Order: sequence, then C-alpha cells, then structure tokens
Amino acid sequence: MTMEPTMEPQPSFEPRQQPETVLLIGGTCLTTLNWQGWISRYTARGYSVIATAAPLPPSTDCLGPRDWAQVASVLTYYERLLVTIPQPPILIGHCFGGVIAQLLLDRGFGAAGIALNPPRIPERRTRVLGIGARPHRGAEPLAVDYRSSSRAPLLLVGGGVDRRVPSESVEATARRYWKSEAVTSYLEYPEGCHHTVRAPGWETVADDVLDWAELYTHPERLTSADLWR
Repeated sequence: MTMEPTMEPQPSFEPRQQPETVLLIGGTCLTTLNWQGWISRYTARGYSVIATAAPLPPSTDCLGPRDWAQVASVLTYYERLLVTIPQPPILIGHCFGGVIAQLLLDRGFGAAGIALNPPRIPERRTRVLGIGARPHRGAEPLAVDYRSSSRAPLLLVGGGVDRRVPSESVEATARRYWKSEAVTSYLEYPEGCHHTVRAPGWETVADDVLDWAELYTHPERLTSADLWR
C-alpha cells in the first residue's frame, strides 16, 4: 500500500542532542516482535535500538482515571531505563506507548519523540500560589504540560482509517501542543490504520518518522528530507 502523508509546517530548531539510540515503546496490543522490521531498519542507519513492551496487562491499552497508579509504575520503569543510556535517545511509541513517550518528553527525557496513533492525554493543571505557579495537589501522572516550551521536539502521527484512535483526535492533540514554542509536528497517512507498526506500508512510516527526528537531532544524516522541507 502506498501512503502519501500530509503534515503541518514547523518552526526551525537548533539541534541540541545527537542521540545514538532509538527506544521503541510498544502499546499493550503489541509485542517486541512487532518491532523487528523497525529494529533492522534503524540498525542499518547506525543506531542502537531498544524495543520494549509496556509492563501492563493487555486490558489496559487505553487507560482511564482508575489506571493512574499503573501509569506511574510504567513511567518509573522507563525513567530507570533511560538514565542508563548515555545520550538521550529518540523515543518512538505506538498507541499507549505514544502516551508514555509524551509523558517522558514532558519530564525532560529524550532528544526527540514520536507518538504513533496515541490516545489523548489530559493537560496538567497548575494553580497560582504567591508569585508563581505550582503543580495542582494530587495531580494525575497521566497528564502533560501542553504549553511547555522546554521539551524536545515531538511528532504526532495519525492514520486516516484508524478506527481506534481517529486521526482527528491525534491532530487535536497536536493543536493543543501548538500553544507552546516547542517544536510539534503532525503527520497523517490518509490510508493508515491503527496498526502502524506492522501494517503494509510500515517501512514508509518508519523511514519518515526517523527522517523527521534526524531533522532536529542529526541533520547531517538525512537521507530523504523532502517531506520535511
């Protein structure tokens, strides 16, 4: 299947990190075996690749308010993993893994992040105390600061025929991030379904999203940057 993506123009960004590792974060509907093609493809481009699956029961792929404790445990798992990697890696997550990738970026991890078909995440609220804003007491871990301008670049990817997480929902998330000065891109594949990682045409997606990441982390490595110009 040939997928012609559409994307939104983005501001310029001065590369801050030159990662040597790509961390692939699967949702609970995938196993690490589904990343094998991506691993081979990225290894051939000179990266060390780590593929993981979220340590959650299969029934929790789309988490709700009752699952915040589990989200916190997953974040802790990945934070402990990330501190063992010398250079901040490129984070690529699918579905719930895309949620985790955004939460990690929000907490200062990663050189760049890609969220494939991610469900929406609530906004972390703040309240004003005295002269500054403070996190709301009891703030849920499943939340991000959409206005943060200090996080690394983020790409959100939607599929035009994704029935589980419609592309309209993914684009709406991207638009919320556009409130900040941080780089946020949105890429949509009109014929893309929810199973981006393993569906026909996954090779195009894998190449496109890494090209996007390299635009901000390794511009000298770009192999097919026309999509992003």
